[in-house]
Amino acid sequence: MSAETTKRKLVEAAYQTLQEEGFEHIRARNVAGKAGYAATAIYKHFGSLNYLITMASFRVLEEYNRENMELSSTVTDCVLLSKLSWKSFLCHAFRNVPVFENLFWGKAKDIFEEAVTEYFQLYPEGLQSHTSTFFYLASFSSSIEERDFMLFRRAANEGLLTMEDAVYVSRVNSMIAHAALREHMEDYKDPVIARRAAENCYRLIEKTIDRCLIP
Repeated sequence: MSAETTKRKLVEAAYQTLQEEGFEHIRARNVAGKAGYAATAIYKHFGSLNYLITMASFRVLEEYNRENMELSSTVTDCVLLSKLSWKSFLCHAFRNVPVFENLFWGKAKDIFEEAVTEYFQLYPEGLQSHTSTFFYLASFSSSIEERDFMLFRRAANEGLLTMEDAVYVSRVNSMIAHAALREHMEDYKDPVIARRAAENCYRLIEKTIDRCLIP
């Protein structure tokens, strides 16, 4: 069996464990067992359980990435694109808080770019053909702040807000989202709570954006 096949089986097993048991219950022995291997296979092929969890977490992002592809292909207004991207991100993030918190603000943040590159090498069908800079930044970078700033820098160049406010709103939006997610680490599995939390967080972010725009 090739190394690529083994890696895919381990990623699938880790993803299945994330979906069925949750981020907090994932263990090397259990994941490897689901794939038909000993736990040592994880360390041989991925170096650490955290690296494997990070790669498996990108499966959770697939629907979010598809929405980003569509948004970046159809929305030309950079402020509107930021708002719609935030709405999509929050909708998905509050359904799986530990995964998103870990990927964008937690332990996985430092290995995100390396892991996502390897992930798309294993699953090139998930990348498809796409030329949007925003899509690649949203998909290949763990920095939500950087993604937002790219759009608001464009908005500043168009005279919609100042460059100082472009930096400010990008930073504050990321802080708002992170703080809101951390409040729901324990109750996110309740779909009603998750939906309301995403809506409340989006309203705060939308208000922050609108207050920075030049009338």
